[in-house]
Amino acid sequence: VSTQSTGSIVTNSQYFEDSSGVGGLAKEHEEWMERQLARAKDYTHSVVFQHIPWFLEEPTEEKVYYNFPIEFRTKMLRKFVDAGITKIFCGHFHKNAGGWFENCEVIVTSAVGLQQGGDRNGFRLVTVGRETITHRYIELEGIDE
Repeated sequence: VSTQSTGSIVTNSQYFEDSSGVGGLAKEHEEWMERQLARAKDYTHSVVFQHIPWFLEEPTEEKVYYNFPIEFRTKMLRKFVDAGITKIFCGHFHKNAGGWFENCEVIVTSAVGLQQGGDRNGFRLVTVGRETITHRYIELEGIDE
């Protein structure tokens, strides 16, 4: 067990959205993810990266194109929290959004390209410290070359 390390799990969230054409691969992915979650508490920080967010602002919000159905969402978020995951970084929405499910933060980062809201093109800077992980959205406009 490492005392100062960060574990990262990168999921293919499309398998959660629709695995109808890739049943075998989706099952392998699920089994792999379970093994990774079992090891997540071995790290100081454990985070997940995926494209589709579990929710946009509230864990109990209605299902829309950009998130997952609430029953499945709650089941998966519970797995993540129980495994010690504290941050889930996502995209897909083309706007900055996010919120909390207990002690796990879901961070939805806008796009570098096409924007669908008031955010400007940018990226998210993530800083991993000894005790915490912080992040902030940085707009491309105004960055010194």
